[in-house]
Parts: sequence; structure tokens; C-alpha cells
Amino acid sequence: MHRLQAWDAAWSARLALTQTDARWPAAAKMAHLGDGSLVFGGLALVVLAGWLFRRPELVLMMGILLATLLATATIIVIIKYSLRRERPRDPTGFVTLSYDKYSFPSGHSARMSCLAVTLLFFNLPLGIGLSLLALLVAGARVLVGVHYLSDVLAGLLIGAATAAGVIKLINILF
Repeated sequence: MHRLQAWDAAWSARLALTQTDARWPAAAKMAHLGDGSLVFGGLALVVLAGWLFRRPELVLMMGILLATLLATATIIVIIKYSLRRERPRDPTGFVTLSYDKYSFPSGHSARMSCLAVTLLFFNLPLGIGLSLLALLVAGARVLVGVHYLSDVLAGLLIGAATAAGVIKLINILF
């Protein structure tokens, strides 16, 4: 296990950019796309649009997305605060709001893969596009140095598996 952790730390450090690197601004913007405020704010706007334009299918889809995201967030928080893995780099200077000081698993990666997998069930092209975006956000989290590779891989897996599990449960119940 120590060998795997050493490999993870070494590769993550090798991939991480410095804030003076010309690629830093793009990586930082990409890394923030999975921010909870953006994800949940976007969901609220789509629900409002569905309600205003009398599109119940949008409201239903957003309800299912919310259920998958809340289940994912619950699992992520339980794991993060059980394991308490320190981040590879202090995120001060990258994060302007208060941040979660633990890195494993990546909540951003989990949120993005959860969104992607959930949307695959409703709109295949959009789900595929979001899957690619989830990979980019996960990679950017490593590039800015706030996560190890294993953090983002675990986050992607947890988000995808939770979304699929919640959708399966909804299909069984309804």
C-alpha cells in the first residue's frame, strides 16, 4: 500500500503546475467547473425554466439529478471525514471561498461524473459531452495540485456508481 501511495504522490506532483505556469489560468478555470455552487445553481435555473415553460420532463429530470447528486455528496462527505487525507498542496490562492481541507475522494470529480452518468439516461449526446467534461475537470484538479490522481479517480468512480445505483433504485420503486 505504501508503494502505491508513493507512486500516486510522485505522479501527482509531477503533473501539478505552478501558479506561474502559462497553463495555470486555464487549468484553474476548468478545475472550478465542478464547484457545488455552479452545479446546484445550474440545476435550480433548469427547474425554474421547466416550471415557467411548463416542461414537466425537465423538472422530473432535475429532481432525479438532485437525488443522485445528494446521494453522491453524502457518500463523499462520509468518506472524506472518515479518512481525512490531507491535500497534496495547500489550496490557498486557488480557492477564494472556504474549502474542504481533505482531498480523498474528489467531490468535484464525483459531482461531474454523477451529472454525466445521470444525463446519459436522459440525453445520450449531452451525457457523453459531460463525461468528457468530467474527465477534464478531474484532470484539472490534479494540475492545480489540490488532488492526487487517486482522489479524482475515486471521485469519478463514486459519482458514476452512485448515479447508476440511484437511477436503478428509482426504476425499481417507480
